[in-house]
Amino acid sequence: MKLLAMSTLAIFAGMTSIAIQAADVEIKDQYARAVPAVSTNSAAFLTITNIGEEDIKLVSADSDSAARVELHGHRHEGNVMKMYELKDIDIPAGKTEYLKSGGKHIMLMGLKRPLKAGSEVDVTLHFSDGDAVDVKIPVKDLRDETKDMAHGSAMKHVEMDHGSMDHSSMGH
Repeated sequence: MKLLAMSTLAIFAGMTSIAIQAADVEIKDQYARAVPAVSTNSAAFLTITNIGEEDIKLVSADSDSAARVELHGHRHEGNVMKMYELKDIDIPAGKTEYLKSGGKHIMLMGLKRPLKAGSEVDVTLHFSDGDAVDVKIPVKDLRDETKDMAHGSAMKHVEMDHGSMDHSSMGH
């Protein structure tokens, strides 16, 4: 019954901005970055609220649309923003964690098909309490959005320095 409810919520979440609520989390504001057909990587962003009474962690994610899915973060090293893999993401009881551009996010690596604006990507989120939540994530073209931001302050993921990461197993 719980799986059926989560699947139904995931279907509706992709069609509207309805929040997905399953287990002890609420997921909303999900989107993935559209990328050109030649790109093999993209990123997904969302908001996770722990509505339970116990602290939990987002421990992994997976998707049939990518060869690998990882949790990532960013940090400044000198004047360079570098991306790194996270083991998990803490979501304290009653708190919200924002997975957003320039911060913690979900990396989709080795894309099996291009992520085009207007399409969706299915991602399953796995939590430390053993629950998994299926999320339909709409794909958005963010180029126009970043052009409109004042002073060019928008962070473009494709322009980041990924040099500190081990790319040897990414297949490119």
